[in-house]
Amino acid sequence: GQLAPFENLVSLSMNDASISSLSTMPALNNLATLKLSDNKIKNGLESLTKLEALEKLYLGGNQIPDLESLDPLKKLAKLEWLDLEGNPVTKVADYNKKVFDMLPALIVLDGCNRDGEELPDADDDDEDEDSDEDQEKAEGDEEEGDDDEDDEEDGDEDGGGDAAKADAGAGDDGDDDDDEEEAADDDEEEDEDEE
Repeated sequence: GQLAPFENLVSLSMNDASISSLSTMPALNNLATLKLSDNKIKNGLESLTKLEALEKLYLGGNQIPDLESLDPLKKLAKLEWLDLEGNPVTKVADYNKKVFDMLPALIVLDGCNRDGEELPDADDDDEDEDSDEDQEKAEGDEEEGDDDEDDEEDGDEDGGGDAAKADAGAGDDGDDDDDEEEAADDDEEEDEDEE
């Protein structure tokens, strides 16, 4: 496969990618986290047995029908975290107990430990921290942007900026996206001219 050149990958996310087969999964010897949630995977998990370093496997929202389909995961000695939420297999009687028994190294199944206690996912925490930082940065940028807009309004008493925007849309070809991009470009040029 196309991933073979990336043999040093440690984490790979292919969520919601319409994947139905794992047959082309290369041996990624360093891969510790694989996210395959919200795909169309029913079986074929034996292709994952090449991922000997795999610790976290996210298969939530797929179509895995039964416990037998999970048998290949027994070969993943380091697998500690498994997410199968939203798969038909989760409706099997004593599902949690059976999966924990099947995979002795497993610590977390569907976000909970063997005793049913919910555990935070470090990967999700990282994403939350990133999005908090991004949100703070975006809010800071908005505040700076508000100042720029105030400056434009103060220094643009004749409405020339609005006329320039109207001119940008004067040759309307029915493609609003292009007009918006041109208007945004015009705004950026005006900002640069003011400096």
